[in-house]
This record gives sequence, structure tokens and C-alpha cells, in this order.
Amino acid sequence: MGTRKVAVITGANGGLGYSIACRLLDTISPSVPLTIVITARYLRKAVETIKRLRAYATQRDLLSFDYVLLDLGSVSSIDEVASQLLSRYTHIDYFFCNAGGGDFTGIDWAAAFVEVLSSPKDSATHPQFKRERSGRISRDSLGWVFQINVFANYFLVKRILSLLSGGGRVILITSIESEIAHKFDPEDIQLIHSDQPYVDSKKTLELMHSAVAKRWAKEFGVLIYVTHPGICKTSIFAAYLNWLSTFGMLCLFYIARWMGSPWQVVSPYNGALAPVWAAVDAVPEVDPVDGVVYASACDRWGRCYVKRTHNATEEDTKNSAILVQELDKLVEDLLEKIKLERM
Repeated sequence: MGTRKVAVITGANGGLGYSIACRLLDTISPSVPLTIVITARYLRKAVETIKRLRAYATQRDLLSFDYVLLDLGSVSSIDEVASQLLSRYTHIDYFFCNAGGGDFTGIDWAAAFVEVLSSPKDSATHPQFKRERSGRISRDSLGWVFQINVFANYFLVKRILSLLSGGGRVILITSIESEIAHKFDPEDIQLIHSDQPYVDSKKTLELMHSAVAKRWAKEFGVLIYVTHPGICKTSIFAAYLNWLSTFGMLCLFYIARWMGSPWQVVSPYNGALAPVWAAVDAVPEVDPVDGVVYASACDRWGRCYVKRTHNATEEDTKNSAILVQELDKLVEDLLEKIKLERM
């Protein structure tokens, strides 16, 4: 029996987050004591998720679960989660920053029809027909999508660095859609004026990683990998799909795969390959933490593997420094605000 491993998975109650938990259970030997800490917004979802995971892992005797309730749209909630983790644990081995979301308004079906007919592979990989709302502000007066997809991860991980120091791994989840993000705008870091804040937030997350990956590895011994799950069926856009359009989407995935795209892994469990690999199996000496995105991919027959994608550019390095300076200022200001509110 080895030392107990502790894994935290944000947004583990469904889709990719739940699949990360399942794949982690399949990857780590049952002989290793393991605690999985899940986060969810509501108690009912947390309890249901733990029940499902217990049923999934009936053969594991050295497994335990814990949960914390997390609302990414509230910095106070994020700070409270950090405090709870600091009080309950002395070390965290794996921290999966999976939770997030977008402010979608629907699908431009006319544009979707044209895109699918003109370029099925591209439309299944970099869809231009999803519609997003601009200008949403959080209760903390930040750009809402920026807060839940970028700032919340930075704030939370920075607060618990002491738990991760000495070998802990942080797994950031980006998206292949970051490849079609707008150019970084120092005047709109919080993406309030972006017409595609979800897409742009994923590129911003990658810039955040670029700014801290090497430094935190050297200073704290914390390895931060950025990964993406390829293209798989999740619940993030489910509200705008019925059974027929969902079926059509899945058919398009397989068509794109047969046309040579490596990204249509289809199932969330397949999508969880790269995040779990980065947490458990990546070797820092040959799998660097900086400048690379590790992605879940597959061949035409659905055989999955981890694929390295683009390196950071010189411009990315410059923009990441601007971004992390803003993030540090926001952390300082909001921690002071929380302190005053609790006095």
C-alpha cells in the first residue's frame, strides 16, 4: 500500500469532468489509496456524482470521496473552496481545472447548413455557427466568461499552491477552438467586448499557462499542463440540440474522422485521455510543461492517443506577461475585498 493520492476535479458531475474521474479510476492501480474530491455547484449533484462513481469503482477498497461546493461566478465561493481544501488536506497530487462554461445564445442554423455542406471536416472542428452573448458581467464586476474560464482557475490554484508544491500537477482544460480565437487585446483582457468570449477565453487560458508554467515548476515544484479533449459530446451546448440535431452532430463527427481529422474522439471518456495522461503518466523530462498543448486524438478507427499541438509564439510570451500582471492585480484586489466583507 502506497501513499494516498488526492485528486481534485472541478465540475465532475457530468460530461468531461465525470469521465476524467472514471478514467483516473481506470488508470491508477486499485492498490494505491486514492481520494477523489469533486466540486459541483449544488449538493444534490455532488452526492449523485459520488454515488455514480462508487458504483463505477466497486472493486476498489482503498477509495474515498469528498466534495466541496463551488460557484465559479463568485470569487467569495472560490476563496471558500480554497480555504476548505487548505484545512482538509496537506497535499494534492492532481488538480483538474475542468469546470467552466460559456454564455451561448443558440445556433445560426442557416450558417451551420452552409458550413457543413461546404466543409464538413472544418465545421465539425472549428464551427463558426455557434452564437455567444457579449458583455455579461459577473457579480464581482468581472467579465463573466473570463471569470469562470480563466480567472477562477488562476485564483484557486494560486491560493492552494502550498498543497501542490513538491510534485503536484495542475491540468488546465482548453479547447481546440482556441485556434480560431481573436488576437489578444490588452484593452479587453476580460473579454467583455468580444463577440466570442468562450472561444477567446480558451486562448487566454493558454496564455495564462504560458506565463506561469516554467516559473511555478521552478519555484514550487508544481507541474502545470494544458490539455484539450478533442471534439466530444458534452453538455456545454446541449440546451440548443434536440435528439435529431444531436444525432446529426455525431454523424458529422464520424464523417470528419473518416476525412482525416484526428480530433473527433466522440465520447467524453475518450476526451479525458489527455488530461488524465498529463496528470499520471507525463514525464517532465520528455513532456515539457510549457509551450505545448497535449490533446486527446484518434485515428479513423477510433483508436485514441495523446497528440502534441502548437507551441507558444514570441507574441504569446509577450501577451502572457501582460495577462498575468492583470491577473495578479485582480487577485490582490479581490482578496482585499473579501477580507473587508468578512470583517
